[in-house]
Amino acid sequence: MRIAIIISLVCSNASRALMANSIISIPRSRLRPIIATEPSSNGRVSLHLHSHNDSNRPYGTPSIPEYISIMRPITILQAVGGFVVGRLVILRHNRIPGDSTIFFKNLPSLVLASISIYLSYGAGMAMNDCADASVDMQHNDKRHRSISSGRISTRAGWIFSFVLSFLSLVVAKLATPSRGTCFLLWNVSNLVLMASYALGMQKLFLIKNVICGWLAVSPLVGASFLDANHVLDNIAIGKLYQLAAIGFPMQISREILKDVEDVDADRNQKRTLPLVIGETWCRRIAYCLVATINLAMIVLPDYWRMFASIPPVYAISVAIGIPMCIRASTLDLIPGQRLLKKSIFVLLAGMIGGLLLQS
Repeated sequence: MRIAIIISLVCSNASRALMANSIISIPRSRLRPIIATEPSSNGRVSLHLHSHNDSNRPYGTPSIPEYISIMRPITILQAVGGFVVGRLVILRHNRIPGDSTIFFKNLPSLVLASISIYLSYGAGMAMNDCADASVDMQHNDKRHRSISSGRISTRAGWIFSFVLSFLSLVVAKLATPSRGTCFLLWNVSNLVLMASYALGMQKLFLIKNVICGWLAVSPLVGASFLDANHVLDNIAIGKLYQLAAIGFPMQISREILKDVEDVDADRNQKRTLPLVIGETWCRRIAYCLVATINLAMIVLPDYWRMFASIPPVYAISVAIGIPMCIRASTLDLIPGQRLLKKSIFVLLAGMIGGLLLQS
């Protein structure tokens, strides 16, 4: 009898602890009590208090795919692609004529550095979701994200972003074991900027757009820091500037369109360009930037020379990507922005393919 009483007390305390943890892990704003009546075997009616869960899965037990989703695993490939383009441009410029082994010699560091960038930009995305959880709850689409919906707690999200940041620094050091600390320090500065953006700088008028534009072209800087023992000449630096000249405004245009999409949720929370000059003018500005970039890529011979190859992969990507950009400007906001994002991947693939196929 005593043993039964002890077991009963232990089970009772454990259930209370589990209930407490469950309540703590669910934000109050997302608790919607539902009272249900269920008849028991003895004929009595019992009342049960449930909490609504859109995912039909208990809170507090997020899956691995949900953690991966807050990294934006597809979106952050743009940063990796920018780094790879910049690094291949540098290697191609520094290559001794007739030396076809330079890419294979640098492949380990290139892969490790790419993984480091992928992890660090994933950490930045997670930081932003944690900081914007309350705002995202008011957004039609973003409220279903893992953190804003409560499937992952904000605390768990910050821990996850810290782990990703730490791993990115470890891999960054592995990528440059005997090449100085420039690439590692660049990675640290990027992470600090991402954290600053998430914790408040994104609320500053136009500053958020500039930061996002910089983070889009920052991997080009990382590409130049990967080999600290080799000083880049003016020609190589000029090529990186040319890449940044199309990458920076392209990302600015995307951020303006995203601000237009978020205008209702951002009202009284942030001061964004659509809230100041209106949504229509913002769309015009964004797609004017895209049109200017497309025109530059077609007219300026520097880009054609930089990515010339047989077969002409870059030319094919331009022939596909630019019509996608034009089509995006005619669509509604959300599908247009998604198509514009796909066009960026097409152009990046053409650049990388062109550099790899150069003789």
